Amino acid sequence: MPAEDTNTRAWQIYGQRQLARSYTPPIPDRLGWTPWEGIGPGAEVLGDVAGRRVLDIGSGAGHHAVHLAQAHGARVTGIELSPTQHERAVSAPADVNGVEFV
Repeated sequence: MPAEDTNTRAWQIYGQRQLARSYTPPIPDRLGWTPWEGIGPGAEVLGDVAGRRVLDIGSGAGHHAVHLAQAHGARVTGIELSPTQHERAVSAPADVNGVEFV
């Protein structure tokens, strides 16, 4: 099986599992670019995004997109290829202004 197909299948399984558990990652207080808490820059590397359009490619469950809209006033479009990850994103904080998922 090609690596792309394996990756697609893995994200489908992961997303289905998280949907079944009704798990949505919490909206972070600070963006992190590393798996280690407090290590590395946060959203400040993006500059002032208030009122600006931001494209979140591979937005997953959408928690980072929501953070950028709520905490920084950005208008965020989250793009997610995985149907289950997209479902997680649109089902969680659906009432947040300035965020859309496609």
